[in-house]
Amino acid sequence: MIENTAVNEKLFAEDGMSLFVEYEGKNYLIDTGLTGKAVDNAKRMRLPINEIDAVILTHNHHAHIGGIDAVMRLNPNAKIYLRAGAQTEVYRRNGLFKSPAGAGAGFFRKYEENLVLFNSFSEVAEGFYLASCEQFDEKHENPDSGYVFTQNKKSVPFDHSDESFAVIFPKKRKADGLVLIGGCFHCGAVNMLDTVANRWHDIPILAVIGGFHFSASNPKMLGCSAEYVTAQARGIKMSGAEKVYACHCTGFRGFDVMDETLGDRLMYLGGGEQIDF
Repeated sequence: MIENTAVNEKLFAEDGMSLFVEYEGKNYLIDTGLTGKAVDNAKRMRLPINEIDAVILTHNHHAHIGGIDAVMRLNPNAKIYLRAGAQTEVYRRNGLFKSPAGAGAGFFRKYEENLVLFNSFSEVAEGFYLASCEQFDEKHENPDSGYVFTQNKKSVPFDHSDESFAVIFPKKRKADGLVLIGGCFHCGAVNMLDTVANRWHDIPILAVIGGFHFSASNPKMLGCSAEYVTAQARGIKMSGAEKVYACHCTGFRGFDVMDETLGDRLMYLGGGEQIDF
């Protein structure tokens, strides 16, 4: 529904991500974008944005949770899936200062009756799951160190305990393949893929979709090393993923570096585009 670019000049773009998912006769959102503009885009694309069964929030950062109020005004009974670790407030450091990076305690009070909080794994529907990084190698963790948690008024390292990703089986038989959808892949795309391989042995990966958090504030520049981007791209290639749809915080330079390894497996997913499986 929205990301940092749009394929149509009538659609909004912003530094955020929101995907509309039609699955087994129901409608889901994966993330809600930075503002309510994702809802505006949905209306312009004639998507049934007022018929959402559940909202999946991959992590508690503004770019993914910021549009939640606009969505819930239209869908007051929708479930909201989010990892329980997201209740610990996260901040973004900027030199000596820090500012809230996501929704605070007020969000959890406001939507208490809608929330489905889970620790590491949850089933949204048959064939639609939410998982966290169960396989974790620090070398694949995104090197962005600008985020911190606050506990008892003290800053503690950001440990990705608020982050999850979706695993969807779009075919009639699970053995025919799965799709992995992440928000920003903060814990590392390779760690997520290793988790998938461990939990769902030998299932083909039809696609990996999401923002890979390679971009600096200027999307034409990297916010991490080119070597890190290449390592993640190689890991994705080794996983056998048939397609990779990058968007949001991947950045243009990050996309170009991925392209050197992934070639025609890699595509950019802009706001207003549709993928069918």
